Amino acid sequence: MECLNREAEADRIIAEYQQNFPRIMEMLERQFGVLHGRAQVLLTLCGIVISTTGFSGRLIAGTNVQAQAFIIIGVALVLLSAAVTCYMVLHLRWLTLQSGETVRTWLLTSLRYRDLKTTSYRWALIVMIAGLSCYCAAIAIMLVYPHDNALSAR
Repeated sequence: MECLNREAEADRIIAEYQQNFPRIMEMLERQFGVLHGRAQVLLTLCGIVISTTGFSGRLIAGTNVQAQAFIIIGVALVLLSAAVTCYMVLHLRWLTLQSGETVRTWLLTSLRYRDLKTTSYRWALIVMIAGLSCYCAAIAIMLVYPHDNALSAR
């Protein structure tokens, strides 16, 4: 899939919106809104994993050392994903504060900021998926050994 580079995207936006600054800002605000909405979904999933760990983590970790390692790594990755999401994606810097002498330079600065947030969101999503995978591995180990004290956890 081929995408426009930032310069070409800025040129396209300026041509489409005819340098109408309020309409360009509105369009960017909608994009940030989508990104922030997705970030909130990711944080909700992180919260579910952390809450579930509070209820069943001890049972899962009681299976064996491997389950302990997977659940600890999984929860740590989910927490890292939440931290990246909060700090990098949900961090606020208002569009009106972006620098730029012209509409085009302001737009390029704003697109750079949007792209940084988008890249951060993608990394947070990858880290969360890795954490969920570890968490699921811990659950799978517990399900393979369903009896209490089937294997030593120490």
